[in-house]
Amino acid sequence: MPRRNGAGISRFENATAVKMKTAYIETLTELLIKEGEIPAASASGPHASMPLLAALLDVIDTVVFVADPNGTLCFVNAAWSRLTGFSQKETPGLPRSAYLHPQDQARWLDFLQGRRSHPDAADSVILRFLTLSGETVHLEAGAQAVTAESDRCIGFVGTLADVGSRVRAEGMRAASHRTVETLLNNLPGFVYRCRNNRQWTMEYMSKGCEILTGYPTEALVNSQQLTYADLIVPEDREQVWNGVQISLCQNVPFELEYRIRTARGAEKWVHEYGRGNFSISGELLGVEGFVTDLAHQRREPSRADESFDPGTRRPGRKVFLDRMEMALRRKRAGLPGALSLAAVHLGGLPKWSSDKGGFHGRSVDEIAGRIQAVLNETDSLCAWSENEFVILLEGAKAEADAVAFADRIKAQFEAPIVDDARAIYLIPSIGILTRLTGNEHAKDAVTLAAKSAQEAPNVAGVNLAVIDTASYLERFHMPEDRE
Repeated sequence: MPRRNGAGISRFENATAVKMKTAYIETLTELLIKEGEIPAASASGPHASMPLLAALLDVIDTVVFVADPNGTLCFVNAAWSRLTGFSQKETPGLPRSAYLHPQDQARWLDFLQGRRSHPDAADSVILRFLTLSGETVHLEAGAQAVTAESDRCIGFVGTLADVGSRVRAEGMRAASHRTVETLLNNLPGFVYRCRNNRQWTMEYMSKGCEILTGYPTEALVNSQQLTYADLIVPEDREQVWNGVQISLCQNVPFELEYRIRTARGAEKWVHEYGRGNFSISGELLGVEGFVTDLAHQRREPSRADESFDPGTRRPGRKVFLDRMEMALRRKRAGLPGALSLAAVHLGGLPKWSSDKGGFHGRSVDEIAGRIQAVLNETDSLCAWSENEFVILLEGAKAEADAVAFADRIKAQFEAPIVDDARAIYLIPSIGILTRLTGNEHAKDAVTLAAKSAQEAPNVAGVNLAVIDTASYLERFHMPEDRE
């Protein structure tokens, strides 16, 4: 039985189609020569002496063309106009650049030269042609060189078939393949396919292999330099082998945890999920799966990330500063709206968190929730340190607004924070920078707000310090031009 290619067409069928196309062009060439069409077209354009053949050519969907020795079209049938919009009569007077994509000009000439040098070869080429409206169509060209006395080439006869749908389908398949490859290569681990032997001979490994093991895929695929079994620590190899074999016998997925040794000699725990790949007849073809770093899998977001705070489950420093910089840019651009920055310092929290052995997640989340309760939807909250929160306020316009905001914060902490049956009263001290101008640096502004909160005097029962940022800049002769 003939072997089929990826499109489901056997090599025999494909070769037969090429031979039929070649025979068609050769027959067409003979007819055109017999009717005198080629010499006439080569000299002064299409000839009208063969109405029957012309009518026949005009009803078929494939473009039939005659080109001069330089590859310029000098005769086309009606299918050309239907595909490109160019007039059948006017095309012979147009230069190639009018209907052939600039980047395919050289490929067209190389193709015709090849047909002249190797007339028996059944070659074709897909080229981009231009329509009258400037769009691109993909046409597959086949051609036959026509020679006169002394084997002098007097032109070419050929066909152009629309293969746009095929090109688009191939492009989508290629894009899909690239997407899958990108996805696989960015996973926190590697995808594999291997044989079921004690060496775990790898047939495929994604690029995450090098990140996880320190070895490039080329070193492990087909056991070029070492086997995957060499990476598994000796004490765990039998456990891995037995675990996989039991799952294969039952035809169920397996999950394993074991240790490997990386290229640097470090020991690393990994998690593997896989299953057997069986044929329809039940024959085991191999093992496929995914291996990931257990340390990565168990990793929790931390303050070191500065993007996410695990205690408050809210944005961390980096995200807060990014948001603040954007708000300052809008202010600097002259957009309307007041902008203020507040820092809330919580007395008593450091000692309490130290007694608890660190920042206690549930309690810190409750603290952040109490502050969030008095904020607008457009305000941003961030836990800046263990005892300080900073807030970007898109509302407080003057000192009266700041005092009202401080009163709301104080009210939120009149009730104690209860953790493990222990009640802790926290005393908020608040520093607010009002009238931000847009010329401040975000981090410097946070530092100033935090310092003012720590040193805030008691005002009507509230520890509050309010700084008019615009006056503050003038007072210390700070340049308003940040550049």
